[in-house]
Amino acid sequence: MRMAIMGAGSLGTIIGALLTKNGYEVDLIDSNVEHVEALNKSGAKIVGLMELVQPVKALTPEQMTGEYDLFFYLVKSTQHDSALPYVVKHLKPEGVVVAMQNGIPEDAVAAVVGKERTVGCIVGWGATWLEPGVSKLTSAPDRMTYDLGEMDGKDTPRLNEIVKILSAAGIPEKSTNLIGIRWTKLTINSSFSTMSAVVAGTYGDVLDNPKALTCAAHIWQESLAVAKAAGVSPEPLQGFDIRQLDFSTQKERDEKLPLFSKLLTPHRNIKTGILYDIEAGRMPEIETAYNGIICSWGQKYGVKTPVNEQVLEIVKGMAEGKYKIEPANVDRIKIPDFPA
Repeated sequence: MRMAIMGAGSLGTIIGALLTKNGYEVDLIDSNVEHVEALNKSGAKIVGLMELVQPVKALTPEQMTGEYDLFFYLVKSTQHDSALPYVVKHLKPEGVVVAMQNGIPEDAVAAVVGKERTVGCIVGWGATWLEPGVSKLTSAPDRMTYDLGEMDGKDTPRLNEIVKILSAAGIPEKSTNLIGIRWTKLTINSSFSTMSAVVAGTYGDVLDNPKALTCAAHIWQESLAVAKAAGVSPEPLQGFDIRQLDFSTQKERDEKLPLFSKLLTPHRNIKTGILYDIEAGRMPEIETAYNGIICSWGQKYGVKTPVNEQVLEIVKGMAEGKYKIEPANVDRIKIPDFPA
């Protein structure tokens, strides 16, 4: 089987290194020429909660030749237009693309490569790209989970084969409710990745900031309300049902805030890619893969999402230079009152 990772950034570098280390041949594809050169010269270096230097084969998209049986697709949703043409050009007629981005990316991928060649995968761990060739694992190795599913929910031979492959790079599980597990990851990312960008820090900085943690809890609650209205049943992630953290009163919210800390503490070192994009002068995928989805679905199903709308405006304002990159941005958020 000929395999490639399209988008060998922080996550892709680690996945590619581990697959290669465990005997799989996989090409790491990335548009960052310096990163590709460093990977080929010095290997993929993993630091943080894992220490590894692994020789790998890396290419730019223009250097790709022939066709692949399997693409692990990790390109940001804002780069679909530039990346997917390369994927469809080099994908075998019976090949498969595993959509591993944040948000709900399957429809966008399937629109180009075909629904019959698309599989969804939720990555349940985090990493940070430090410099060309170097990626920092920020989640505990025993929390490196993947949830995979066919778009129609069926259990297929190819799904089992992908699970087998990814077991060399973490802990994969099959899901028959792909949208449910997607919504779970969307809820967590929109709450904590976005708030860590707002406070210009890590997940841990959100957990340690009472106002930021409260805002994250409200983003979470709004997301659950939208899911309920849309008929989406969120799936447990790493054994935890996110609906346990729903609330309707201030008392319930305050009682559950410590549970948010307990759930996210293993990932407190994550520095979100949203913040990296802002720092690099790029517009993050906040609308296409994070809070923008919750807001648009909320409008569709008649559910108010005031905190999601505020953080969406703040993050876009940070990227546009309207707001500074500083923790004080959390003070711009007005937490809604509870019904009397």
